[in-house]
Amino acid sequence: MIDTANLIITGVVVVVCLTAIIMLWFEQDKEKQKAEEWKTKYERALFHRKSSEVRLGKIGENLAPFVKAWPWDPKNFRFLGNPIDGVQFNDDEIIFIEIKTGGARLSRSQKDFRDIVRAGKVSFVTFKITENGTELVQEGVKL
Repeated sequence: MIDTANLIITGVVVVVCLTAIIMLWFEQDKEKQKAEEWKTKYERALFHRKSSEVRLGKIGENLAPFVKAWPWDPKNFRFLGNPIDGVQFNDDEIIFIEIKTGGARLSRSQKDFRDIVRAGKVSFVTFKITENGTELVQEGVKL
């Protein structure tokens, strides 16, 4: 027969082990909750930072043509918004302009636009709307 003392000791060991497992499980759950709280705080802070950067960028885009350092006549700048910020019309030149603030970089579509301009793939077309319909004319050729 099993000794009563051994049975009591075994019971105590089982209870202690189960208690330790339950405490570790609850502690792990608390740590998960803390990690989630920190993750939420971090994501919120990151969102606010990015939101502030976007607002600063929009302000910069709107003010840039009017700062002293702007090298052209601001009256000849036209805002577009997307994919580039605007176009500067000079007497002998048309300049596509993307305004960046802080550490902002060109987006993929802005880089593509830049590359198209660099490759000389820029055209001038006239889109005519008349009572007889529409007509697209590019450099004197009807399309």
